Amino acid sequence: MKRLSFVTLVALTTFGFLFTTGCDSTGSVTDTEDGTLSLSMSDGSTTKSLRTHSGPNSAPDGITEALVTIDAVSVVPVEDTSDGDATEAGVSVLRDANFEVDLKELQTGLDTTLAELELPAGEYGQIRLVTADMASVTFQDGTQTDVMIASGPQTGLKVNFDPFTIASADDRVEVTLNWDVKEALKGNPQGRFVITPAIAATVDTSSVGQ
Repeated sequence: MKRLSFVTLVALTTFGFLFTTGCDSTGSVTDTEDGTLSLSMSDGSTTKSLRTHSGPNSAPDGITEALVTIDAVSVVPVEDTSDGDATEAGVSVLRDANFEVDLKELQTGLDTTLAELELPAGEYGQIRLVTADMASVTFQDGTQTDVMIASGPQTGLKVNFDPFTIASADDRVEVTLNWDVKEALKGNPQGRFVITPAIAATVDTSSVGQ
């Protein structure tokens, strides 16, 4: 009989602990389910961009294709945005291998959907893109050249925005990366062309907290 009482006491204590850890201070069951993030990329030539480099020369009109290979994309929590050297910070967005984005297609109005995924509860304030060393640029005459991508492969292209918070499964955030293609395809002072990280983010949090 004593053994039965002891087992019963342990079971009740364990149940009480599990119930308590699933409740907040008011006694309500807390909701720690993941929310949803939709991430896309478009041409942001009409938006205010984050420019880290601006060469004096415009890219020639004869460019027909500018392929940028994106190796990694992550959504970075607010507390990690100051970690400027890490290329693996935050929640990884890419599910498969790397992929290519044609900046010229963005310029014609063709948006690129990067991902839609579940995002753990938390506060986020940055998107980080890690790219290949070079972009492949093709001209109207069929010639092709490799063009350096400034900062992309070293520490990643960092796009900061006003933080948003994911608190429940009902929260959905849509983030659009506006790559200012006109600003990105420019020449440097030495006369060589370079892809610059002229990117800003538009964040739609209209579905958060409803």
